[in-house]
Amino acid sequence: MSKSNRPAMDVGCPACNATVSAPVPPGPGIVEENESNRLQGSETVCRNCGHELELYYY
Repeated sequence: MSKSNRPAMDVGCPACNATVSAPVPPGPGIVEENESNRLQGSETVCRNCGHELELYYY
């Protein structure tokens, strides 16, 4: 799956308050039967100020 097909989430940059759009990595989500729900991570950079953001999803 290419990055362009992944849904994106908009978050605010903590350094300059610009909106940063980051792709959401694929994952199972939170599954009640699975006790080892693991976070998936993603990194992106603010295009406005260059601040590096680390985002985590289930």
